[in-house]
Amino acid sequence: MNAYTRHCAHGPGGGAATPPPFPASDPVGEAESRRAPDRLGHFTAAQLGRLCEVAGIDARQRTTHQRVLSELLGPAAALPLDGPPPSPCFVSDDHTPVEFSLSFPAGTAPVLRVLVDPGFAARSLRNNARTAWAAVGRLAAQWGIGLGELTRLSDLFLPPEPHGPLTLWCALELRPTGPTGVKLYLNPGARGVERAMETVAEAMTRLGHARAFEPVRRYVAARSPERCAFMFFALDVGPWTEPRVKVYVVHPGATAAEAADAARPVPGASPERVADLCRLVGGDATFDRLPLVSCYSFTGADTHHPTGHGIHVPVRAYVRDDRAARDRAVRLLRQYGVPTAPLDHALAALTPRRLTAGVGLISYLSLVQAGRQAPRITTYFSSEAYRVLPPRGDTAPRSPAKDRPAEPGSTEPGPATPRSTEPGPAATSPTASRTTD
Repeated sequence: MNAYTRHCAHGPGGGAATPPPFPASDPVGEAESRRAPDRLGHFTAAQLGRLCEVAGIDARQRTTHQRVLSELLGPAAALPLDGPPPSPCFVSDDHTPVEFSLSFPAGTAPVLRVLVDPGFAARSLRNNARTAWAAVGRLAAQWGIGLGELTRLSDLFLPPEPHGPLTLWCALELRPTGPTGVKLYLNPGARGVERAMETVAEAMTRLGHARAFEPVRRYVAARSPERCAFMFFALDVGPWTEPRVKVYVVHPGATAAEAADAARPVPGASPERVADLCRLVGGDATFDRLPLVSCYSFTGADTHHPTGHGIHVPVRAYVRDDRAARDRAVRLLRQYGVPTAPLDHALAALTPRRLTAGVGLISYLSLVQAGRQAPRITTYFSSEAYRVLPPRGDTAPRSPAKDRPAEPGSTEPGPATPRSTEPGPAATSPTASRTTD
């Protein structure tokens, strides 16, 4: 959801808008670095396989997950990466239709997730919706998953003429044991951004969460669309122990204190923890480059309030490079007593490039609080299949905390290091770390 946050930065999310153009020239020269045209499906499946190893997923399951990823990508899997993407995709800043994440539940191994835009190869939103629906339908039939809730809401989120910038995304939660969890992401502004509140409220009523949604509805309604708007509507489908409905709210121009207020409608969520994460990334300044995002979750366990709150901080917009983003992630994980080695292994699994050579590989840091469960940290990663964004030149000190120094022996980089199609040692071995704790 990287670039979709950028889309929301200057206005309410979910309506039709002109997407950011893909650059005509490649400032970091990845195209010249390829020995042969790579394919989107091969490139992202290889990343997924290495990340599965980090998450403790065995070889047989890794192969299955790679196949499912390619099937979700459909025709897009065969697209070469030596040219621009066929259509704008708001999953990531470089328009790659795949995003990875590692969630760190307290006391257990990290959980790997992958988010896909199945309609990426389509040339129009209408065809995007049809392609995505067909891909999700095939996956559901293969796994015996019911899509009754999605069907009940299709007129709200998948109308005949959908508004942009997305239609239907699919995320997979990949576990070392047990079935894969499936999540579906929909656009609240599919019938027009001005109807987003109406759309979300009607969906929550149909799903039996109208009363629990009311505190969130009041919170959003009390603020102007320029200060608070709906971003995603999400459903857990399949064999979840406690399936959730989630509503994402974007906060353009908010401060850490204002983000903390957004957690107050959720009993048991600590606003102070929310503010601490925001300040870790951006201090007390206004988050005016890319906005903060709240996620409210709803289950059958509570019919009066949301059952969980998550804050998503777009760290890539508030650091110079991925080394600084990695260091902030490490500080956050240590704050909650979480081992940091899997983070470095995941970064090495994704790319052989130096962390100081680009920004955006680590896109978000998030903190989820739900009921009596321990807080959960998640780090989000870009695939960078199409391009590596160069380090930011407009970062100014926003926090009292200083970044750690660059890797020993490194010099101040120029343009981002070109991506190689042949992974180096850091990429092929999840136990090889570019950085030390």
